[in-house]
Amino acid sequence: MDVGIFGNAGAGKSTLFRALSGVREGSPQGKNAGVCVIKVPDERVDRLAEVFRPKKVTHLTIAFHDIDAGETDLLSPQALAELRSVEVLALVVRAFADDYHPAPPGGLDPVAEFRDLSSSIVLSDYIVAQKRIERMTKEARRDAEWTGLHKAIDAFEKEVPLRDVELSAEEDRALSGFRFVSRLPVLLVMNVGEEGVTGEPYPEVTKEAAKAKVPMVRLCAKVEEEIAQLSPAEQVDFLKGMGIARSARDQLVRGAFEATRYISFLTVGEDEVRAWNIREGGSASAAAGRIHSDLEKGFIRAEVISCDDFLRCGSMAKAKTEGKLRLEGKEYVVKDGEIVHVRFNV
Repeated sequence: MDVGIFGNAGAGKSTLFRALSGVREGSPQGKNAGVCVIKVPDERVDRLAEVFRPKKVTHLTIAFHDIDAGETDLLSPQALAELRSVEVLALVVRAFADDYHPAPPGGLDPVAEFRDLSSSIVLSDYIVAQKRIERMTKEARRDAEWTGLHKAIDAFEKEVPLRDVELSAEEDRALSGFRFVSRLPVLLVMNVGEEGVTGEPYPEVTKEAAKAKVPMVRLCAKVEEEIAQLSPAEQVDFLKGMGIARSARDQLVRGAFEATRYISFLTVGEDEVRAWNIREGGSASAAAGRIHSDLEKGFIRAEVISCDDFLRCGSMAKAKTEGKLRLEGKEYVVKDGEIVHVRFNV
């Protein structure tokens, strides 16, 4: 999963990125500067690895991209190109002020900042859609792309993002090539000061997130950057001392999954124990395709058991005798934390 961290200058998005990557400010970076890949912690994977002792253990990973706003235009062509390459958009808004970063003349207003960012994104999509409609009008084309674009433009004119527009499957496919940014799932990140770590500053932001139907994370990027320089043991003590329930890394991972409505399923064996992600509501056939396209093409049945049931039984043989290991068809909806073994024939 690729998550783009984006916001206005001074919101603290680069500080947040350093907190995630563990890179100190001013440290030399290579060609992958601005991208950090982190392993998604999953106790189920670790416990299954203890049982199977595989040659390889593979956790899910998330790549965070620090996307810079344009110097004169927030959504410069380069920024838009980078935003269109990610799967989730983490919008960082400022809710802190200190001696080095005083509040702007009008004061801090993270709700207005979030709305402005959202409006700018919708406007950029509107311009793209409008240009395409003008061209199609001259060509006299009337198809799924035409109807989908008209639905999109109607929404954009009301400042409604494309992710909130109901499209048919055909319309969705027709518009997918445009990579509209407002189609991306959004995670709202409120960057607070140290004093806001344990309280609930700006409660109106929580209401705005609920209204926009996006998950929200409250954190202090400055504190998280300091935590990232500590050893794992020291990090636990520091978080506890500050009264922080979860680190920024953990919060953003959870928030990204919530925004995308992803769940994870597992495959196990002596060669590898691995976690995979799939959209909530995804079928056993789709899960097979995540593993390998041949498994989806030749799908016969899937052997399915919840991770908790397997760990209680201790082995697949015992799980089978207790009726916990089930055979499911291609339309079966895979649930979070299930172990899936695909029977196939190609």
